[in-house]
Parts: sequence; structure tokens; C-alpha cells
Amino acid sequence: MVSQNDFCIINLSIFKNSSANLCAIKKIMTGAAADLTIKTNYFPALTGVRAIAAFMVFFHHFNPFNANGSLAVLHHFTNEFHIGVTIFFVLSGFLIAYRYFDSIKINFRKYMVNRIARIYPMYFILTTLTFVVFLVFPQQNLSHPFVLYLTNITFLKGFFQQFVFSGIAQGWSLTVEELFYFTAPVFFILIRRKKINLVSVPVIIISIGLLLVFVFSRYNFYGFFANYKFMFNYTFFGRCSEFFIGIALALFYKKHGEIIKTNWATYAGIAFIILSLLALSFLKGDFKYGVMHPMGIAINNLFLPMFGIALLFWGLMTEKTILQKILSTDMFDLLGKSSYVF
Repeated sequence: MVSQNDFCIINLSIFKNSSANLCAIKKIMTGAAADLTIKTNYFPALTGVRAIAAFMVFFHHFNPFNANGSLAVLHHFTNEFHIGVTIFFVLSGFLIAYRYFDSIKINFRKYMVNRIARIYPMYFILTTLTFVVFLVFPQQNLSHPFVLYLTNITFLKGFFQQFVFSGIAQGWSLTVEELFYFTAPVFFILIRRKKINLVSVPVIIISIGLLLVFVFSRYNFYGFFANYKFMFNYTFFGRCSEFFIGIALALFYKKHGEIIKTNWATYAGIAFIILSLLALSFLKGDFKYGVMHPMGIAINNLFLPMFGIALLFWGLMTEKTILQKILSTDMFDLLGKSSYVF
């Protein structure tokens, strides 16, 4: 940052060497601007939310409660903690839009390298090790293991119901994330031209997904867009609404973040998230998860992101609450950053 002494030094020597001083001023001010950019582009509490979302996904997969015991209600409730993925998707939409939406020209190569570098190296290593273990200690008969391996390391597995949980089972979400990263610059151009595209583009994407299901569900090609439930739960074509809600939040915050003041959004968002979890556990019925129910899909992909997660994020960015202070601590900051390889 620029101190008072820095400005005094500049003022005293400004007439001695104007060219050198102009360079010095430019360097100092550039550094100050960089510091400001870093601060305004970083939201510690949202990094803390990453940790919460990661733990939710963990407990979804390793539910500590017995489904048949006296705590069965808690088991069904925790079983819907897959919404941690929904939190990640909304957060990705928000952060990418907040950082890049106003960029007239994006260095696409650098942009994609930055996006992939966070996730892919560790994913590639773990996926490769997983397949090595499968080959050395076969637990099931893998037909065409090399082809299956390629669909994993290229993220293509996320389009095939038969492959979606192969390798690292949770890796399907990376197919969704990377497809969003790849297409986001195009979305930003369209939205800058007409704000209505913030709604029309996801509608078009979902429509394309429905068309793909209509066409390919008739063929048994490894479950490629096998059915509507698969499309809405495991592909970008079904989950795009979550990213676009994040984009909408970023644009709203850029315009109104310093103007609109609330003191209720944080806890209203939490309340809606809890209500959504209860609704999903109720809708589960004979399904494995509540999101297998049509209404559960609507809750998870639309209502929860819009009225729960977006409100929570707004509150964490604009309100001074105990939760915001906790999620902004160094411990949660470290845990949140570690969630990139969770």
C-alpha cells in the first residue's frame, strides 16, 4: 500500500528527475491498485463456505447415522448433504463472473490454464493411481479399461450414465465445472449485449439437454444422456441454472453491493437451506435421494440456489455476523482453499 512517507519522497524529488519520478509513481500506484484488486476480488467468508460445502459432501458419502436406528431421521437429512455440490456450483458462477465479466478481452489460454491448474494435476494423479489399483487388485471385471481411463482423465465420463461414477466417483462434478469454465466467456459476451440472456441462455442450454435425452435415450450407447434424471442431476445441461444464479449474484453485487444494506440475509439463507434439506429428505420416498423426485430437482437446481445459497452469500459479503467472522478465520480459509483437491 502507499504510505504517507512514500508521497512525501515523491513530492520532494519530483523536480529532480521527472522521468524517473513518473516511473516511480506509476510503480507505486500500480502496486496499490493491485493490492486493492486482490482485496476486492477476495471474500474470506466465501472461501470458508467452501470448507463447509466440502464437509457436507464428505458426510453425504460417509453418513455417520444409521438408516434403520433411532436416528434414521438424521440419516435421511444428512443423506441430502449432496447440496454441497450445489453450493460449489453457485460459488463458481459468482467468482468467475465477479472476476472476469467486465473484462473486454480475456486471454482465453491463460484463463483456462488458471482454471485447470487448480484442479486437474491432483485429479489426474489420483485418477491414474485409482486405475492402477483397479488393475493390480481387480475388484470387478473392467471391460475396455483404457477407454474407461480416457473418459475419466478427459472428463467425458460425466456425459455417460454407465461411466459417471467410475474412477473417482465424485469426479463427475468436474465435468460440469470445466464445461462451465470453458463456456463462461461466451456467456459473458451474450449477457453484456442483452441482460435478458441471463435467463434465456440457461433456458436454451436446458432445452438442448432435453433434446439430447430425447434423441439418445433411445439408444444404448453407454448411457449417453440416458434419461432426464441423469441430465438434470449430473450434467451441465441440467445444472447450468446454479452457475447462472451465481453470475446474477455477482452482477447484482457489483451494482448494489455498496448501496443495499441488509441485516437478515445470512440467516434467511441458512433457514431456506435447512428447509430445502428437510424437503428433499421428505421427497426421497422410495428414491435413493430427494433429487430423484421431479420436485426435488426443482428445489436443488433452482429454488435452493436462488433463495438459499445466493442469500447466504450476499449476507456473508455485506453483513457483519458471527458466522461471517468464523468463516473468515485463518483455519476456515485454509480448509476452504484445501477443498480444491477435496
